[in-house]
Amino acid sequence: MAIDLNFLMTTEDYVLDVESFQMKGEMYYPLEWTCFGAEDATMLLTWDAERDRILIRFEQYAVFLGTIEDHSMHEEGLRNAYPIVKLKTSQFTRFAADTMSTERVNTYRGSLSHYVICTVEQEFHVLAYEDPIVKDLGKVGDTGVVVTEVNEVDEF
Repeated sequence: MAIDLNFLMTTEDYVLDVESFQMKGEMYYPLEWTCFGAEDATMLLTWDAERDRILIRFEQYAVFLGTIEDHSMHEEGLRNAYPIVKLKTSQFTRFAADTMSTERVNTYRGSLSHYVICTVEQEFHVLAYEDPIVKDLGKVGDTGVVVTEVNEVDEF
């Protein structure tokens, strides 16, 4: 079976680790991940301050499908070097069409795609009509706080 892949995060061999995941009650962005990222997994394991922070947000019509362990639907050929992958057709999209009528509901929004977020520990699966927003939040060690060293402290 051929899988139609599009790559959202074009950095090959880039590793993600989840810092937080939220299913929000907000109207526009109900699914949101904050991840640590690096080209070398050791940077994630040692909490290196030079690792990146990345935000991944899906719009309101996105459906969180869980992890691969939740439902045992394994996609052949899904293992790849990209951390965020968009599949135009997959077992999930076919399952959604058969059981959730996604080919008849919300068709004005476009076609439904299956997104996979691959982290060092697990994969997260989402069905959505729009690509997620992926933002670079900068380096973990870059807090924007300037530390000033002083020799004497004025008394109050």
